[in-house]
Amino acid sequence: MNEKPKVLIVDDRIRNIIVLEEMLADLDIELVRASSGKEAVEKTKSTEFGLVLMDVRMPGMDGFETVEMIRADPLNELLPVIYITAFYNEDYYRVKGIKTGAVDFITKPIIPDILIGKVSVLMKLYQQRKNLEEEILWREQIEKDLKKAKDLAEEATRAKQKFLSTMSHEIRTPLNAIINTVNLLREEDPREDQMDSMEILKFSADSLLQIVNDILDFSKIDNGKIEFETVAFEMRKLLNVVSQSFDYEVSRRDLDMTVRIDESIPPVVVGDSARLTQILINLTGNAVKFTEKGSVAIEVKPFKRHNSRIDIEFRIIDTGIGIPKDKIKMIFESFTQASSSTTRKYGGTGLGLAITQKLVELQGGKLKVKSQVNKGSTFSFTLPFLLSDKTRVEDDALQKASFHSLNGLQVLVVEDNLVNQKIVSKYLTKWEAAFDIAENGRIAVEMVKKKRYNVVLMDLHMPEMSGYGAAQKIRAMKEDHFKNLPIIALTASVFLEDREKIFKFGMTGFITKPFDPKELFWTIAPFLKK
Repeated sequence: MNEKPKVLIVDDRIRNIIVLEEMLADLDIELVRASSGKEAVEKTKSTEFGLVLMDVRMPGMDGFETVEMIRADPLNELLPVIYITAFYNEDYYRVKGIKTGAVDFITKPIIPDILIGKVSVLMKLYQQRKNLEEEILWREQIEKDLKKAKDLAEEATRAKQKFLSTMSHEIRTPLNAIINTVNLLREEDPREDQMDSMEILKFSADSLLQIVNDILDFSKIDNGKIEFETVAFEMRKLLNVVSQSFDYEVSRRDLDMTVRIDESIPPVVVGDSARLTQILINLTGNAVKFTEKGSVAIEVKPFKRHNSRIDIEFRIIDTGIGIPKDKIKMIFESFTQASSSTTRKYGGTGLGLAITQKLVELQGGKLKVKSQVNKGSTFSFTLPFLLSDKTRVEDDALQKASFHSLNGLQVLVVEDNLVNQKIVSKYLTKWEAAFDIAENGRIAVEMVKKKRYNVVLMDLHMPEMSGYGAAQKIRAMKEDHFKNLPIIALTASVFLEDREKIFKFGMTGFITKPFDPKELFWTIAPFLKK
């Protein structure tokens, strides 16, 4: 508190007020005079007092009446009052004083030490109360500021999420066209020189898709939205797939690539195979990228075994350029590489290791690195997996199933992007399915009313009416056919919120762009009416 607490002295005799002022002169308070009850009431309406010293016997309005009027104001309901009276021993005055809310009486003649002591105590209590009020106001303001900051942060997160979702759609949609055009061309028996060009095109598109996926993964990790699965998988088969994905690059660089897996590793374990693949591909990809001669090896061995769980250690070892000791911590930072020359020479966003480290830590592991410049690096991590009684896992039905004719299947493709219309059309034509195209959700709703389709492939972001709005309108139609019509979302978004929204608006499922032709086929094939 910056201001001194104020004490109101009420007495019709100025001499008595002066005496009280002299007694209280050494206290750190401000004394205010009132020569009548009426004046005292007016002053308490405009000024906050910590205490009132009230004479009882005054002409016109006595002290008791004055206090009753002062306390009638809600702001002064608890204002402490000490009566100054020569009649304290009379029961009438004592009872009346208590009823009006007096905290104390001081009898005349006044003993200075008693007056000073009582006023001091009440002023300290008043100051404590004011300090507490200020503390409460300060805390309330802090809470308001925190809520405002929280609201702003949530709004920023929503804006970032919306931006990333939009950018994901805008980038992945043309990538869908590029990747699937290459897939179609590769199936048309191209010449060898054409196949080389297609491989370059596919490699470039896959690289761009990986960058987009890295950015989206980083955002999901940053927002705590990352998801982990628990599935049974064959560890050796997974490692072979990881190794084979680098065959072309390893061969081009003339590197030795080996996979060494300890014989005691169970054939089947339970965990997130997709995230493990992502971690291994990130680390192995870096090892291959930064190794110009020599070898890259993946080593896998048991670290610790429990009753129903096994901790497995993975090591990726290379003979590449290595990392300076003072740069090792830096490489795990977002958008950072060991040096700008590394970025220029080898490329990359600098997100791979940051994402990999988080994926390992979120599963209860820790990513470690040992490195020597010009001698190579070893990245290692340990992850827990559940044990399984199985000795092998059946291949995915989509992988081993063969395509067959979809003749008789009626498909409505709702897509505003002309290139993607053509891509989906080519596959549907190849599979002998009948189909129509709707350029937006509004047209799709009208077409569904006029023709009985077996399945609708629905893009989500379209002009005039989005896929969400179209699905909602179709589900609102009266006939059971419209309530049960399969609506498969074609989405470029990988965010959990968008996937939840898909089902909230009544859609049956979704396929992520760029889509896998096998996934598209086996998603719509069950709806063919035999």
